[in-house]
Amino acid sequence: MIQAAGRLRLLELRRDLGAARGGRDLLDRKREAILRTLVERLPRLDRLRRAAARALASARGAMTDAQGELGRSAVDAAALAQPPVASIAVRETAIVGVALPQIAGAIAPFRPRYGSASGSARLDAAGAAFTTLVPDLLAFASEDVAVRRLRQALARIVRRLNALDTLVLPDLSHQVHAMAAALEEEERDEAVRRKQWLGGAGPAAGRAAILQT
Repeated sequence: MIQAAGRLRLLELRRDLGAARGGRDLLDRKREAILRTLVERLPRLDRLRRAAARALASARGAMTDAQGELGRSAVDAAALAQPPVASIAVRETAIVGVALPQIAGAIAPFRPRYGSASGSARLDAAGAAFTTLVPDLLAFASEDVAVRRLRQALARIVRRLNALDTLVLPDLSHQVHAMAAALEEEERDEAVRRKQWLGGAGPAAGRAAILQT
């Protein structure tokens, strides 16, 4: 009965160990896939960051020119008179189990809504510059959030792999080896007792062997 229970426990431990190793292999493949995705996307993120920074600097420069010509309060009032020019939609796609955003926007061309008396060519240029900036910002925001989520997912996977490698797998392996060794020792003792019993020493010797073990 004891040996049967031990063998059952050994089977359970080996099954758990196999499942843990399979899970580790799956996590390792996912880690490699995320790394490849990051390697592909990081250069794109850098390009989009530079493009957005250039467009933003240009728009700010145009606004500074308009403020210098008309005054800051007049430029602020003109900005408040403009209706929203972008309709933004966000959807997500999954890559290796990580939800990545895709931000898209329908951007209307800039058309001044302030009166001609309160505007100027420089103010129009500033409005147009900020309108054309929106697609660059949306593209950069999409890629930036995607890379952040991929990095977070990678960090979680690395922590889980470390836990498997340093705690779970060694502990299960130790339990499997310990249980297998205990069963082997029990089987050897049982073989000795059986041999003594069948070797002609009789029940008394068998009982003595049992008491000695």
